[in-house]
Amino acid sequence: MPGISQKRFQSTIKGPASEALEALARHSDAIVHAWSVALREIGLSVEDVVAARALDFGALARALRSSTFASFRGTIQLLAERMGQRGIRVEKTAGALNRLFEICLPYVAASPTATQGFTRLHALISLLLTSAYAGEPAGAKPTLADASLADGEHRFHGESAYVTRIYERERRLLSHDLHDEVGHDLILIKLYLEMIAMSLRGRELPEIKPRLDEAITLVSHAIDSVRRLVLDLGPAVFDELGFLPAVRSYASQFSARTRINVTVQEGYLPDNVPQSHQVALYRLLQGALSNVLKHAHAKNVRVSLGSMKDSVLIMVVEDDGVGFDTARGPGRQSFGLTAMRERVQVLGGRIHVESKRAGGSQKKHGTRIEVDLPLAAPTEK
Repeated sequence: MPGISQKRFQSTIKGPASEALEALARHSDAIVHAWSVALREIGLSVEDVVAARALDFGALARALRSSTFASFRGTIQLLAERMGQRGIRVEKTAGALNRLFEICLPYVAASPTATQGFTRLHALISLLLTSAYAGEPAGAKPTLADASLADGEHRFHGESAYVTRIYERERRLLSHDLHDEVGHDLILIKLYLEMIAMSLRGRELPEIKPRLDEAITLVSHAIDSVRRLVLDLGPAVFDELGFLPAVRSYASQFSARTRINVTVQEGYLPDNVPQSHQVALYRLLQGALSNVLKHAHAKNVRVSLGSMKDSVLIMVVEDDGVGFDTARGPGRQSFGLTAMRERVQVLGGRIHVESKRAGGSQKKHGTRIEVDLPLAAPTEK
């Protein structure tokens, strides 16, 4: 995070985080109440951290949209100074903000863009806050002699990993609820409707039968939607299917839904791939296929999964779409690719994108995304 520019602050945090804050404005009372209860557990109150009027999320969204990185950093530094003057240690201040973040996150989880912006905002605030307590100029432009750069990047990755775990936990709980409760109830409703339809077979009920058939069709559609949402939400489905079957199932449903042919090629994968890596690859696949659907105009996608000497996990996603000029960037795809890069970097990995535009003398066109995630040495596992 040190060395963050106004441009990066503008493109990756301000807009998406403002969208999240605007969504939170509708739930201010519930958030403040839940936060007040959580703060009492660590010996603080809401007034210890911020003035009650400051928790106007709509006003915070407007203020964020009009701020520069310098002014934003100054606001966080003032907060740190005020908390320090009250004798509140950095651990408690960070804990208070972490609890607020955890309470707010479910309210924005429906929007991936808002969630990503909100998690980045939280990571940035946490880093600026701890730096301000320590008297470090976090976010200042680094020089070759800046020894804190590596440490700052490490802390940012730690914050990113933390918010990723929180985000995945919420999605996992929602996925379980959809599968175990909503999905189960819908299947029972469909069964009861079919039993009613069978008991009415042969009777002259012209008004009831069409409506009953329509109800069965609607419930069947709802069951399919729940199954798709469970796959979209991801990790919870690993418990039932396993990682590779979950990937195959997601690819199959994506193909059925979009008419884009997706094939999955499986190479050797080591036993006990870390859950963090499974989740990352699943999310990266979702992001890549989303970009294919929105921008590539492709007919075919090939997904390859494997590993190299038990030390690196490799996933390659290739499509035969229109491609883009990598020198100029992918335009509207850039936000998705930025999110993918950040997820890979948190795990110390690498992502490489190649693309050839359709047209001209080139016979082959499309985009190729390769993701490499390092694995711990066997002794460390």
